[in-house]
Amino acid sequence: MATIIDPASAQSLIQEYQQQNAAPEGPANKTHEGHHLKGFFLDRASLEHLLSNPNAAGVSLYLAKHPDHVGSPENRLTLLYSGAEANTAEGGDAPTYITTGPMYGDTPPCPTYC
Repeated sequence: MATIIDPASAQSLIQEYQQQNAAPEGPANKTHEGHHLKGFFLDRASLEHLLSNPNAAGVSLYLAKHPDHVGSPENRLTLLYSGAEANTAEGGDAPTYITTGPMYGDTPPCPTYC
């Protein structure tokens, strides 16, 4: 499961990603508005809604093509997210968690929601 990391390490990792993403040879992941993507804002109400499911073990996050740029070769991304429940199916390649419940989209990007 996730762990808490110290603020200096977090800032260093964020800064390295942002420098690589903005570099000419970088991946150039961008918001739908064309800004270099730094992250996303997840609102409390949607998280509480997903986690109100008593079977939810957490939230699954998916990077996805922004719907306004489908078919474009540019990396114009958005974030989709949904509740996740433990997968009780048996099998060697079965995922540990499965996506359940509503899928949220139109996630505000950073910039400008930073």
